[in-house]
Amino acid sequence: MMFEECFGNGPFIFRINENGGGPMLLMQVCLERGWREYNGDTESWNLWWRTSGFPISHHRNLYAWQYINHIPKGSSICRKDNLVRYLRCMRKVYGSIYDFSPHGYNLPLEYTKLAAECSRARSHSKDDVKYFEDKPIWICKPVAQSQGRGIFLFRKLSELNYDTNTIVQRYIEKPLLIGGYKFDLRLYVCIPSYHPVTIYMYREGLARFGTDKFSLNDLRNPFRHLTNSSINKLGPGYTEMKDRVGSGCKWTLRQLRRYFQQAGILDWLLWQRITSLVILTVLSHVNQIPPTVNCFEFFGFDVLIDSSLRPWLLEVNLSPALSNDCDADRLVKKPMLHDMFDLLGLPLYNTGLAVFDIFSDEPVDDRNTDQENKNMSLINTISVVNAAGRWRRKQKKMSATCSRSSSAIRVKSRAASANSSQRTYITLPKVHVDVRAVASPVHNGNTKQGCDDFKKSESKSWGNGRDWNYPKSREGGWIRIWPFSLETPNKNSTYGNNGHMKNMVNEVIKFTKKAKELARKHSMASECQLSEYLQADMEMTGDIWIPPV
Repeated sequence: MMFEECFGNGPFIFRINENGGGPMLLMQVCLERGWREYNGDTESWNLWWRTSGFPISHHRNLYAWQYINHIPKGSSICRKDNLVRYLRCMRKVYGSIYDFSPHGYNLPLEYTKLAAECSRARSHSKDDVKYFEDKPIWICKPVAQSQGRGIFLFRKLSELNYDTNTIVQRYIEKPLLIGGYKFDLRLYVCIPSYHPVTIYMYREGLARFGTDKFSLNDLRNPFRHLTNSSINKLGPGYTEMKDRVGSGCKWTLRQLRRYFQQAGILDWLLWQRITSLVILTVLSHVNQIPPTVNCFEFFGFDVLIDSSLRPWLLEVNLSPALSNDCDADRLVKKPMLHDMFDLLGLPLYNTGLAVFDIFSDEPVDDRNTDQENKNMSLINTISVVNAAGRWRRKQKKMSATCSRSSSAIRVKSRAASANSSQRTYITLPKVHVDVRAVASPVHNGNTKQGCDDFKKSESKSWGNGRDWNYPKSREGGWIRIWPFSLETPNKNSTYGNNGHMKNMVNEVIKFTKKAKELARKHSMASECQLSEYLQADMEMTGDIWIPPV
């Protein structure tokens, strides 16, 4: 079994950033899975998670058992100026289907274009106060900043002041409000492969609220207009019980959907539009990404909903925050990370430790709770043992199922490839685990050569056997949103293939049109019925992404 050959029986070593410092929630999840923390050896690690990207040399020198959380050039859409440029180019080629992000200008390069646009809306009279209030509002964002730093709103060009590369976009002046408060969505997207394009989106997510009521009469108050949690948790209204929102500044998507149901808002079409938005955004830079293995991208998409239930992409975040500030964070992020590691085929081991007590915030009285701690340790150990056993059985069952379901497709693809060129299979190294932290290239005589073969191979299969030509439809809360269908392997997904790009965009256009038609034609149908209709019309082999309720 390729998984066993890659990982053996453990231990699995995780490494966070350069110095081991990182989100406590991420470290907790890694420990709960029975992984060990990196001890400083040069190559003795299995998963390296970095907030920033990796040099290209790291990707070239990966062994079969090593995985990293960034893809070369995958972060390009996370720079605001790149995102504006990519979406503008795609809009010119494919039309209004890409009209889901506010039009923007990259400064200082496009300052004259911005000035021309502002001059068209210039007031004819300085005394015409009403006309001034009707002038469009612009939002200015530094391209290399995050967490809302450096963002401000303005109406007059004379109010624009910047000292670094910046984008200026039209401000969405009529957002959907809850209790008078503005909010946006933080959606989590995982991309294990760009060639073939494979996109997963997590069912749960966050709705992030401003902590002062929205008003266009006060453009200088960030708590009215910005929804970044890092800003609003410092606001005076953060702990107050706000109308319909409550205290704090976050909901889960489940809470949001329950509010929509109570308010009589039909939201099925909204989520399908968001699915299209995410796919089209990823497709906008696919041709920039080289083929890779053993690496993945984890994005945070920020989406705003306006008063007409139209979604707008605000930005894409690289390595979205994994803070653990409130109940909503804990409910969403911890199971999301576990499910993502399962999706990627990373192991779950028996730790033999009560790891769930490690991060407990409650004080413990050693004199009175020794027996209770022993009992809890036993319970947690049994839980981890059972979870590890279930995970192993699940991996074996999935491997057998995937082999049976894709056998016919593989026979055809092998017959076709036999006429052109013979396929090269990777001989993965057997990882011999001893008392040292992790297998290294010199643990046995065959490993070094096997790893060199793995590095040189152009196979799309990962070292643990994951083949993204045949991605599963879901893993836990992760739903595959692209490709829609797996009837035939994606042989045309080659680096720089513009013809295939057109086919993919046309498929998303078809998906969006079908969703609109079904929502209009079957206005009284349940969301389950609408999803079934859409799956049938699109001949989808996966699930429809929609948040839980």
